Amino acid sequence: MMNATFRGVFVHRYRDRLPEIRAACIEELGLWLKTDPEDFLNDGCLKYLGWTLHDKQSPVRLQCVRALQGLYQEKEFIGRLELFTSRFKVSMVLDKDPDVAVEVVNLLLLIQQ
Repeated sequence: MMNATFRGVFVHRYRDRLPEIRAACIEELGLWLKTDPEDFLNDGCLKYLGWTLHDKQSPVRLQCVRALQGLYQEKEFIGRLELFTSRFKVSMVLDKDPDVAVEVVNLLLLIQQ
């Protein structure tokens, strides 16, 4: 049922016209990744977080970084996040919004631990 919801709703709404819907989708994806890593903590789902790091709206990027913080706090997830980290770390540090930049610094501190 969760996979059907992911494919039927999330895959279409993560790029919705409204930034509030995109941010809500990313927030929920972060929860799914954390609570059901066997089904969702994979490159197929993580790519949506990577893509939203480049969203035009800073609230969406901020929610993405917060979702990533939740994942990087879990030490057992670090190995599964290595490809994501190597691919998207540079794009994280380039954010121009001060609120997002602060959260990115906090995220990078989690990654470095």
